Amino acid sequence: MAGSAANLAGRFGALTLLSALSTIAITRLLGPSGYGVYGSAVATAAVLGAIADFGFSMMLSRDMAEDASSHRPLLRAAYEVASGWSLVLALVMVAMAFSAPISSKRGLALLVLAPSMAFNGLNPARAFFLVTYQTGRLVRIDLLTALLQLIATVVVAASKLGPVAVTATVSAGSIVNNVVVAAVVARMLEPGSGSFSRRVLVRRAAPLGALSIMTKVYLTIDLVLLGWYVTGTRLGDYAAASKLLTVIAGLSGAVMAGALPALSREAGARRALNELGQRIWHWLMVGALPIFLALGLFAPLFVELSVGHRYRGAIPLIRILSIAGAVTVMSNLAGNLMVALRRMRSLFIQNSLAIVVNITGNVVLIPRYGVYAAAWMTVATEVLVCGASLFSLRRDLSFSGLARVSLRPALAALISAIVALPLLQWQWIAATASAVVFLASVTVLRAWPSELRRLRWFPSRVAEAWRFGPS
Repeated sequence: MAGSAANLAGRFGALTLLSALSTIAITRLLGPSGYGVYGSAVATAAVLGAIADFGFSMMLSRDMAEDASSHRPLLRAAYEVASGWSLVLALVMVAMAFSAPISSKRGLALLVLAPSMAFNGLNPARAFFLVTYQTGRLVRIDLLTALLQLIATVVVAASKLGPVAVTATVSAGSIVNNVVVAAVVARMLEPGSGSFSRRVLVRRAAPLGALSIMTKVYLTIDLVLLGWYVTGTRLGDYAAASKLLTVIAGLSGAVMAGALPALSREAGARRALNELGQRIWHWLMVGALPIFLALGLFAPLFVELSVGHRYRGAIPLIRILSIAGAVTVMSNLAGNLMVALRRMRSLFIQNSLAIVVNITGNVVLIPRYGVYAAAWMTVATEVLVCGASLFSLRRDLSFSGLARVSLRPALAALISAIVALPLLQWQWIAATASAVVFLASVTVLRAWPSELRRLRWFPSRVAEAWRFGPS
């Protein structure tokens, strides 16, 4: 059975498109003030959602890949533990809603998100698709539910029902998605008996859970804190900029999540692990990183096409956050390698430091510098995490190999940026010229990944070019 990462990336691209369309619609219909309320509440739910997962997804992706007979008992134990824990966190969200206070739009938005938090106990089901290399089926479910949610949110937002009603629609969509995914997995599991100790499951998941929570905290705590310090259009500007970054960064993050089982299998063979890491990095160099470069260069165009001219205050924020996004691409690869190598202690230390630096910096600087402080603290935190990860992998990762596959794609990106710079006042012309020059440079320099250079560019063959799973 083969898993195709190119297929996963392509399908997730459709999800990214739907997410982008949803962002475009909601930001334009709610306006900066309304979107600020919505974005802050969703960011709070995202942090609690990471706490609800508690590392179960990563642990299952790693451990189920090592033993096919463990699928049913592991999932059963994960459901039991995750459901109880998610219910507790749903009550925490209710308490936060009342402290907001409940009479405010922010409080009501938090309250309507609480039911979806309770259903996060079904999230472990998603790991089954990754481990069995059936991500296509998972993404089809996600695409269908995302499309229905997009239609519903647009209708609600266009009806001028406000940010609370839009948040309630998103909450309902999340519940439907979790239920459908779990129901499909229940039908796919092979019959069998046996049990898995809940205590052992918690003990295995806890280190990964702590790391997952820490990562989500330092990535999203800025928007949560801004909800307490900043109001009005500036909060909406930052929420929009942060959302654009999240949508684009989600592509490389999803591909890395799909690669984790393969990385775990190669963890014991340093040469094979490095070859796989270089292969993944090469694809990211010609795919994810140029997008963040374009985001920084053509931020006004991105804003105009996505969230609209009312969010022009988000342009400098997007340019700052695009730096963090580029660093995140390497952080994702290094972080997943550390998980595969079970470097839990190092991950725990670096993420703890990142949280302390991020929260302290935001609390001290936001009152004086506002949203710009939050943006630059995001950059600083990502640089810290990426640097610490690479230092921890210095004896396991071939940096010369990564540099070798990076040289030509980086040169192509540099050439395209040089062409764009004199034309930036004409954003459409600059973006078009840059894209054409980048594609031409990558081709002339033979910077495409080797899998693509051996193909004749038929889509069906390209989709099979990048495989993480066994043939």
